[in-house]
Amino acid sequence: MNSSISRPNPIRYCAKCLEPSTRPGQNFDARGLCVPCALLADMKPADWDARRTELRGIVAWSRERARSGYDSIIGVSGGKDSTRLALFAREIGLTPLLVCCTYPPHQMTTRGAYNLSNLVSLGFDTITVNIAPGIYRDAQKKAFLEQGNWARPSELALYSSVVKIAIDWGIPLVCYGENPYLRLGTGIESRDGNAERLTTMHTLGGGDLTPYLSAGIARKQLHWYEYPTPDALARWAGRMIFLGYYMEDFHDLVNAKIAIEHGLRTRTGPHADPARTGSIYNFSALDDDFVIVNQYFKYLKLGFGLVSQDCSLRIRDSLMTREEALDLVRRYDGKCDEYYIRRFCAYLGISRADFDAAVERFRNPELWTKEGNGEWRLKHPPA
Repeated sequence: MNSSISRPNPIRYCAKCLEPSTRPGQNFDARGLCVPCALLADMKPADWDARRTELRGIVAWSRERARSGYDSIIGVSGGKDSTRLALFAREIGLTPLLVCCTYPPHQMTTRGAYNLSNLVSLGFDTITVNIAPGIYRDAQKKAFLEQGNWARPSELALYSSVVKIAIDWGIPLVCYGENPYLRLGTGIESRDGNAERLTTMHTLGGGDLTPYLSAGIARKQLHWYEYPTPDALARWAGRMIFLGYYMEDFHDLVNAKIAIEHGLRTRTGPHADPARTGSIYNFSALDDDFVIVNQYFKYLKLGFGLVSQDCSLRIRDSLMTREEALDLVRRYDGKCDEYYIRRFCAYLGISRADFDAAVERFRNPELWTKEGNGEWRLKHPPA
């Protein structure tokens, strides 16, 4: 083979923002725009009067069909978005039951526990689903070592627990926050408030439990991870919506401001340093430091991290130039401090050598090259 023959660039970036082609499900149009940028360019301005009318109809529908004292249910963590959603649901006349599928005590931060308590103190009935920590950890460990993503089983539990309780309690409406297709260009390809195909998102994998059953975990131990069957959903006859679709100012910066005004605690000190966390905002991952590790692995596998994602959002908002975004990405994307790695290894019960082996196993060789000094760099960074 002639080594002088150049290979095509395995990663492509949006002509407007910094969204890469490596995000699962992402596509670019003839203009070189990623899905969310193309949607933003082509979609007519939102008809907020029509959306408000539609939402009033949904509220009336859910209140008529409630079999318990609750007409809606919202999955919450206590963070900025769930705090905002809960407050808004109450403002529009809903009586929501909040459900928090909490992380095990060794994973949930003190800050996260405070914020959940703060949300409850704002006047909401709340159920916490506390999954057996050992099963939780075993499923996360398998997902990390075999898929490079510890959060897959966690997200299954987060989503399925809310719907299970809605079915059991006769609550007709499940409310989620943002529509991932409109925000990121991936997921269920819904362009409105319909969230009924949420399990088709890449990270949820259709709700498949097979990887965890093969780890020696019995199906009966995975009750909270198992998404309701189509038959169970049909008997429930409820609705699932992206409540954020109906909110004219549902936006991470606005949500953070309102949540902070209502008592939310953010990251401070070294835990708010983007050089340690790989995040330019101090209101990200408030309840769980291991999200920082997961973003680091996304960076290894896909060539971008949370800073790229957040900066792309700010470019679309016209709050940041591409040049400003590139500067932040070059400085902070994919950063993960040793402190979080050590805590993560201790939690899973793996050695640092096991972690480093996983790093090299999941590092995408098409995206990375090792320099003479032993440092890895992206072959084709955004420019």
